[in-house]
Amino acid sequence: MFKKHRFIIYGALIIIVVFAIFAGIQVNESSYFKKLAIEQATNDVNLTAIDLNSQITNISTEQRVVSQMMANDIFLLRWCEEETEDTESAHAKELYEYLKTYQLKYNYDVVFFVSNKTYNYYYNDGLNKVVSRDSEFDSWYFNFLNLNQEYDIQIDHDEVNDYGVSLFVNCLVVDKDGNTIGVVGVGNKIDDFEASVSSLTDSLSINAGIVNKGNAHNSFTGSSGFYMTASDAAANFNISEEDVLKNVGTQGSTWTDGYLCTTVYHNKDLNWNIIVQKNTKELVASMLEQTYGRFVFMISTTLAVSIVCVILLSRLNRATRFNENIDELTGLINAKLFREIFQEKRKKRFHQKKSCLFVLDIDNFKHFNDTYGHMYGNTIIRMMASNLKDLIASDGVVCRWGGDEFIGIIYHNVAESKIMMDELQCMVNKLETRSPLSFSCGITKINNHKSLEENFKLADSALYISKENGKGQVTVAKAR
Repeated sequence: MFKKHRFIIYGALIIIVVFAIFAGIQVNESSYFKKLAIEQATNDVNLTAIDLNSQITNISTEQRVVSQMMANDIFLLRWCEEETEDTESAHAKELYEYLKTYQLKYNYDVVFFVSNKTYNYYYNDGLNKVVSRDSEFDSWYFNFLNLNQEYDIQIDHDEVNDYGVSLFVNCLVVDKDGNTIGVVGVGNKIDDFEASVSSLTDSLSINAGIVNKGNAHNSFTGSSGFYMTASDAAANFNISEEDVLKNVGTQGSTWTDGYLCTTVYHNKDLNWNIIVQKNTKELVASMLEQTYGRFVFMISTTLAVSIVCVILLSRLNRATRFNENIDELTGLINAKLFREIFQEKRKKRFHQKKSCLFVLDIDNFKHFNDTYGHMYGNTIIRMMASNLKDLIASDGVVCRWGGDEFIGIIYHNVAESKIMMDELQCMVNKLETRSPLSFSCGITKINNHKSLEENFKLADSALYISKENGKGQVTVAKAR
């Protein structure tokens, strides 16, 4: 045996040795270049974090200065002393004009004052509302008061501008005795802020994010562009939430994990953590480009053989799996395989097509079994399966769910699917059987976000309605 195949064996050994030598060289070069790339990336992310910190501070500085200036304005303090419940009085209009002046002067989207005496939310165009502890959108106000700090900067919904996402600066207003009078602040849509950060990150080919480290929580609990929740930031940068929110001091914290170099930097003024990350994989790849020429033939050949083997094995495995899960009586797939197919198509969103799930049950099947015997009952099941399979063909998937019950997917909308099943009803009614043959069916539009069991429940409920209404009909489940 060895003599017969010795040349093949020797050739294979030589290829393996050559492959190992080239692989060893490649690994050594990769390690060396990776080390250089990591050192360069470490410098890049540290310098970028410092630069980004400066940029973000500059963006918010004007809003913070203006808010603090209003918070200490003698006009606002005196106005609050004479505040009444009448929001249309001349006194109230003085405040509106005051806020409007700042809004126009600095081109802000909103300038506001919330009185701690009346809980009135005044802004540049009048009275917006009365804040309440029971309102989700008002949580920012009471949470900020509980922080007991001079100001905070946060991203939140702007109620007076169609709930757009804006960058707000909130400042505490206190009287001469230190008692809280209210909160004054300004807000600007986040678009300009996003554009400034995006310009910086694009120019440096880095990934950056900003996380609220300890400012007041509000109704905006999601992420918007570079501003992220701790969990979204952790997922985006592939690090832990503890790393995202860690206390890093004035110098920040930098580490590497594989090709990723990450730094977390704290902006004290905004009380935000800035995360900057750079992937050095492309940099390492460019450094190794000169070594790829002599390696490419071996890799491509090995890859081609591997792909062919994987394809053949996959097809064999698929054919085996299919054959093992075929219902012997009808030739249709069984429930186990249908569940797998449904899950696969669910992940692919059913090829982006509108699809329906149907559940079908032969009417009075027990009558066929009891009157004509189980062999004839099996014949009825085969007839139903054959007609169902011919009708659906490539427009869906059909399964024998169990007994005289069938389930399937149709790659059409609800209206088209119902027409198809009504056609099947007519076909079945015309079959030459010892007793009249019909079926009851329920159809539902497949909800991609729901499991097979949840979609089945809707179609099955529609099936029972068909039964209750006299059988021999198709019912579409009501949308939920």
